[in-house]
Amino acid sequence: MGILGFGKVKKLEDLDIKELRRERITQEVRQDQLLARMRHSQEQYDVLLELASEPGLSDGEVDAAAYKMTQVSKTKDRSEQDLQQVLVKMSVIDSTLDVIGQKTELQKKGIWKKINEIPEEQLESQLEELAIERKEGRVNVDRIAEVFDVDRQAVRSQRSGEFGRAREAILQRREEKDS
Repeated sequence: MGILGFGKVKKLEDLDIKELRRERITQEVRQDQLLARMRHSQEQYDVLLELASEPGLSDGEVDAAAYKMTQVSKTKDRSEQDLQQVLVKMSVIDSTLDVIGQKTELQKKGIWKKINEIPEEQLESQLEELAIERKEGRVNVDRIAEVFDVDRQAVRSQRSGEFGRAREAILQRREEKDS
């Protein structure tokens, strides 16, 4: 498949810096899209919570709203997972650009040739490790998103924990409005 998904590229020296920078920009655009999707999902969740917490709604309407909130939450969670992948790829690209940028220094030390002899999978692994080390000096953006796959026809006993939390949030907000 090639290093970092770049076709037949098997060695670091075969990577095109312009292609790496274009891919970095592509990942930045993807990051912006995912952040927008996450914000939109949060807004939808908040609106559903407000509407469903109005007094006078039936249990069925509250359940339907809780289900919709669960689906919106899943979309947000998936977006967060995708965002983590994008951030990792951007970090690996940055690390790769750093290594390529130090090619002259690495050649002087005799390491550049060794780097280009490393098998593709191992090279990618080491670039990822380098990216992690780079990240240690930065704010930790890792976040594990939970994905709840709830069957659309689930009965109450099979509903996810997210459904219960959403329903509880609706009922709590309803009590606050009644007070």
